[in-house]
Amino acid sequence: MPTLKVDLQEGFSGEAVVLVLNEKEVYRGNPKTRMQIGLADYRTFDLPPQHLKLEVTIPGSGMSKTLELDLQHDVYVGISVSKDGVLSLRSSSEPFGYL
Repeated sequence: MPTLKVDLQEGFSGEAVVLVLNEKEVYRGNPKTRMQIGLADYRTFDLPPQHLKLEVTIPGSGMSKTLELDLQHDVYVGISVSKDGVLSLRSSSEPFGYL
């Protein structure tokens, strides 16, 4: 069974964040990035192979992004907020490295 790992990475300072996977809320929290490692929080989901839609919303800022994924093998998603306040999502077939 493939795994989807979602990492909340850089730029989180305690604001509310909501993750919705295929129209079902799977995370609601107030992550804070640990500057030493560049990671605020993460969630891991073991799911059958399928097409997924991951929606990320930061309600207080009005920011929202959607990423469509094909979960046939393990997929890693990194979510960050830039210093300019831009929400970005990136996917990888390899895990992200943290110190």
